[in-house]
Amino acid sequence: MDMLKRLNLAIAYIEENLCDKIDFDEVVKIACVSKDSFMRFFSYMTGMTLHEYIRRRKLTLAAYELQNGKEKIIDIAIKYGWDSADAFTKAFVKQHNITPTMARKRDEALKIYPPASFYIMIKGAKEMDFRIIELEETEVYGVSKQFIGQGYKTREELRHEMWADDCDNVPGRICTGHWNEHNNHSFDGVWYGIWQDGKYMIAREKADTNNNALEKIIISSGTYAAFKTDCGGLAWEEFPKLRELIFESWLPNSEYRQKEDIAIEVLHLWTDRDIRNKNRYYEVWIPVVKK
Repeated sequence: MDMLKRLNLAIAYIEENLCDKIDFDEVVKIACVSKDSFMRFFSYMTGMTLHEYIRRRKLTLAAYELQNGKEKIIDIAIKYGWDSADAFTKAFVKQHNITPTMARKRDEALKIYPPASFYIMIKGAKEMDFRIIELEETEVYGVSKQFIGQGYKTREELRHEMWADDCDNVPGRICTGHWNEHNNHSFDGVWYGIWQDGKYMIAREKADTNNNALEKIIISSGTYAAFKTDCGGLAWEEFPKLRELIFESWLPNSEYRQKEDIAIEVLHLWTDRDIRNKNRYYEVWIPVVKK
């Protein structure tokens, strides 16, 4: 049995026993390494100790149960190994920045950690800013371009072409003026990048556009899983990393499945370069239903 398979079996054992006492001797027996070696390897590859990983996984599962069930907080606390509601609340707030009571609201943001899995690289075990939102039907207007069958090697290649000033400059076709133009705020606010049915569309709500010849698309109402990046990053770096975490780590291990072939990138941008560089952040929304 190869090393990667042994490591993944050890993680599977941990996942199966998150609600029970985890026998670390059994973990390293499955992995066929010494306890010290396993602990050092895990910390090096994931950036956290094994005990911290287990705590974060327990608090992730506890948050899901709070959002989707009616169990008492103390019962969930005891299930995942806390002796009191106060101790559980303290740990919960430290990870999620909200109390267990607040987490019962499905639109509250959570800091979740998908299960770790060992491949040539590590998938999962990374913090994700996650929440479930109920979206109302939204009309947006913009410009689309076919992705599938048009020779683009990656999504990032098409996205860059449509956003770049020296290429298609779609934002300049939707709003008045240019990025970084003095006293121009027409680009401030929310932009959508919508991947659907083999196309990519840059769009905004009608009130934020200045072109009556734009395509219209309706974002369906329903339940969406929403994931947010930190502030200040670049879209071409942040979206691929976020998509990988969502579709390769979170979605396969969550209690949800994607409802339809659409992924919505939400860009929070500003015209002023300094403000934009500091405060911009991005989200990805995908429609989901319970498995």
